[in-house]
Amino acid sequence: MSETLVGRAGTGPADRLETLPSGPMAWQRTDVVGTELVFPCGSGTAVVHGATPYAMEWRAGFESDGVVRELSVTCRGGGWSRGIELARTGEEWTCRAEESGDAGMPAPGAVEPPGIAPDAVIRLADSPIFVTWALRRLRLTAEAGAVTVPSVRVLLPSLTLATGTATYHLVGPNRLRVTGDGPGVTYELDPAGVVAYQAGRLRLVR
Repeated sequence: MSETLVGRAGTGPADRLETLPSGPMAWQRTDVVGTELVFPCGSGTAVVHGATPYAMEWRAGFESDGVVRELSVTCRGGGWSRGIELARTGEEWTCRAEESGDAGMPAPGAVEPPGIAPDAVIRLADSPIFVTWALRRLRLTAEAGAVTVPSVRVLLPSLTLATGTATYHLVGPNRLRVTGDGPGVTYELDPAGVVAYQAGRLRLVR
C-alpha cells in the first residue's frame, strides 16, 4: 500500500495536509476506557474496554490527493477475531472478510462491493484521523458551506459496513459538523485541522 499523503497549498485547515504532525498521534476515548494510536505512515492500533472489549489494528493506503483507496482492519476479543480488507481498483471496490470464534455480532463486510459508490468517502468509525482525512479530501472551507458525499463507515468492532451519504459542514475555522450517515456529530479541530475533541467521546492527547 502507498503510505504517502501529498498536500496542496491553501489557507484553511482543510487545505493544509502538510501541517499534519510528523510523529504519532493518540486519542483517548472518554465514553469508555480506550486509546487509539495513529502513525504517520497510515496505520493505527486501539484498545477499547467497553460493552465488547477488543483490540484493533488497521492500515490504510492512499492516492496522491489523500483519498483512502485501501483499508485493512483486524479486531480481536475474548475467543474471537475478525478482519476486513477494502480496496478500490478503478471504479470498483473489492471486499474480503474473515472471522473466527463467536463474537455475537453480524458477519463482517455485510455489504458487497456493488453497494459501495466508486467515490465514497471511507471512514473507520470512532477513529478521528479518518474524519481529518475526509475533511482534507473534500477541501472544506467555512465559506463553501455543507458538502454531501457517498459514505462508507466500517463499524467497530463488528467490521460491518454502513453505506449511505454523509454531510460535512465546516461551521467555523475549528469546528466540523458531520450528519447523515449516523447520529449528528460535532468535532473541534486544532489549528492544523486535526480532530482534537468530541464532547463526551474523545480527545487528542498527542
